[in-house]
Amino acid sequence: MSTKARRIQTLDITLPAEMGALARIYSGFHEAGVNVTASWGYEMSPSQAQAHFYVQDVEKARKTLTTMGMKPKLNDAVWFEGDNKSGAYAEMLNKVAKAGVNISATDAFAIGDRFASVLFVAEAKDFAPLCKALNI
Repeated sequence: MSTKARRIQTLDITLPAEMGALARIYSGFHEAGVNVTASWGYEMSPSQAQAHFYVQDVEKARKTLTTMGMKPKLNDAVWFEGDNKSGAYAEMLNKVAKAGVNISATDAFAIGDRFASVLFVAEAKDFAPLCKALNI
């Protein structure tokens, strides 16, 4: 199978950088029946963290986060996946670089014979060129 890219939306939140903050969110998602495909979280400062969620039902997840006192924001991103083979990630990144698009964040991982990644851009104006570079 070749690598396939698609446009996605993530729900992004700011949360306290404290023990259990992400666990509370995932417990809320579980109770609400929100299926999370992928998530990313990291500390921004000693008191603040950022989390991004790629979910199957954006509205259900947004409602859950809002009920929990969060202020989720939608963000455009590109998700790609394919066979876990040497050079797959480099191939996608080279397409983006040749198009002159600067990505602000990315994550890549493989499980068994499958590989996936997400790409974020900082500027909304860079999203259309990113999609064009990846033929989506």
